[in-house]
Amino acid sequence: MLNYIIKRILRGFSVILLIIIFSFFIIHLMPGDPIITMLGDKATNDQIVHMRQELNLDKPMVEQFLIWLTGFLRLDMGDSLLWKEPIIDIVMSRVEPTFLLALIAITISVALGVPIGIKAAKENGGFFDRAFSIGSLISISLPAFWIAIILIHLLCVKINLFPVAGYRRVETAGFFVAVYDLLLPALVLGIMHSGQIARMTRTTMLDVLQQDYLRTARAKGINEKQVINLHAFINALPSIVMVVSFSFAGLLGGAAVIEQIFNIPGTGNLVITAVHNRDYPLIQGVLLFIGIIFVFINMLADIICTLINPRTRFE
Repeated sequence: MLNYIIKRILRGFSVILLIIIFSFFIIHLMPGDPIITMLGDKATNDQIVHMRQELNLDKPMVEQFLIWLTGFLRLDMGDSLLWKEPIIDIVMSRVEPTFLLALIAITISVALGVPIGIKAAKENGGFFDRAFSIGSLISISLPAFWIAIILIHLLCVKINLFPVAGYRRVETAGFFVAVYDLLLPALVLGIMHSGQIARMTRTTMLDVLQQDYLRTARAKGINEKQVINLHAFINALPSIVMVVSFSFAGLLGGAAVIEQIFNIPGTGNLVITAVHNRDYPLIQGVLLFIGIIFVFINMLADIICTLINPRTRFE
């Protein structure tokens, strides 16, 4: 098991290296001249030359990469063209609302999806299972903005239960106020991701419940609740952990649509702002941050699955 964990960590760092290389070269793969794209067609030659020198684009490609990599290792990815501030500071300032939003949303998703998936597996082919199939398909298929608009109308406009938009930071308003501001957008995301988690839970539980060792456990007179909770669920847990980790990583990467609708200053909102303002250095920094988050969470999920069930290997 230790060898697998070490190999998984090394593989994760190799993927991070590829992400670093991709994040650098993406600005050079874009069609046209990125400097003209950033400055506009009316930019003067002096402005173009100055911008090339500022971004080190007047140097050979290998030298550019080494300069950029050296800066990255020092947590210096340059300054944003829009805000004129260090990119690392801008990205880190947006982590708090996105992390809280993702944490609350994934908690709601798991709290809804796992019990519903287990019950649907226990009643395979029954009324609840058929209703679950329709409900989970709806939750996966409905667009986020539509669910958000409906819940805003019902819970904000009609009964004034939640604020319509905005986010008050933990350091200024307190932890519970910040969580309260994020409850409604987290509920939207939780509903969307709960369907996927529930479907994976049901599928995995159905597969486990058909195994011979569970029939043997029942034949020995073990209580059905113990068979489900202690034997079947534990063996189905690695697959559930994986789908939860994918959902959580995606949420940490930034739920751009939801953050835009509710005016949450998170990483998803930051990506859209950077793209709209053609702030390519900032786009590079955010892409790199999101990529590293994905790799670390998936790597951690693989290790957790291995610890839960040593026979599990996601290779």
